[in-house]
Amino acid sequence: MKKTKQVLAIVGIVLLAGMYVSAFVLAFQKSPQAQFFFRLAIGATILVPVLLYLILMVARMVRPQKSAVVDSLVFDLGKVLVDWPWEECAAEMGISEEAVAAIRDRVVLTPLWREFDRSRKEDDEIIRDVLAQIPEYEAEFRKILPVMHECCEPFWYTESWLRALKRKGYKLYYLSNWGRTGHDAAVARGAMDFTKLMDGGIWSYEYQEVKPEPQIYQRLIRKYHLNPGRTIFIDDNKENVDAAKREGMGGIVFTDINDAAEKLAAVGVRWQA
Repeated sequence: MKKTKQVLAIVGIVLLAGMYVSAFVLAFQKSPQAQFFFRLAIGATILVPVLLYLILMVARMVRPQKSAVVDSLVFDLGKVLVDWPWEECAAEMGISEEAVAAIRDRVVLTPLWREFDRSRKEDDEIIRDVLAQIPEYEAEFRKILPVMHECCEPFWYTESWLRALKRKGYKLYYLSNWGRTGHDAAVARGAMDFTKLMDGGIWSYEYQEVKPEPQIYQRLIRKYHLNPGRTIFIDDNKENVDAAKREGMGGIVFTDINDAAEKLAAVGVRWQA
C-alpha cells in the first residue's frame, strides 16, 4: 500500500505540473486556450487529490490490511514451514516398521530427542543414551540418523506465505527446536533459505534452551523487543503453544495451512488477495 500511495502521488504531481506548464506555455504564446488550461489546472488541483483518495479507499476495501491487534508472527519450523518426513525416508531405506515405531515412540517423541535440539552434549554422548533405549535397533538408528538430519524441505506454501505476510507489514520470526548438526545439514542443502525472508529468530541449539521451556520464549521477546500481546505463536505442538500463551503471546496449534488461515483471519491477519 505504501508503494501504491507513492506511485499515485507521483502520477498526481506529474499530471498537475503538466497542466500548469501547458497553461503557462500557452499564455506565453498568447494562445486563446491559455485561460481554459489555467482553469482546468486549478480544477484538477482540487479534484485530483479527491480522486486519488477514493482510489486508495477502494484499494483498502479490495485488499485486506494489517491486523489492528497483531504486529508479529512467530513460527515453529518443523511441520509448520518445513516438512520432516523422516519415517517415509526410513521406509524407503528398507528400515522395518517395527524399528521406525520404536525410534519414534522411545526416542523422537520423548525428552531424549530434545537433547539433540539443545546441543549441550556432544552427539556421540546423546547417541549412547538413545541406544540404551533401543538396543535392539542400534543398526537401524545409526543408519537413519544422518538422513533424519537432512530429510527436510520447505512446504510448497512456505515462501509465498511469508512473502505475503511481509507485504502486509508483519514482522516474522522463527523459534525452533533444532540441533546444531541438523541445522547445519539443512542450511548446507538450502532447505532453510526461506528464513532470509524473516526478521530473525532463535534456534534452540544456539542457547541450549528448548521449547516449551519459558526462558526460550522470553529470550525471543527480549531479543526482538516483541509485544507479547500483539504477537501470535504458531506451532504444531500444543504443549509449545500453551507455553507461549503463558508468556503472554497468542497461540495457534498448526494442523495445515488452510486451518491456520482461518484461525489467523479471526484476529484480522489476512494475506490472500
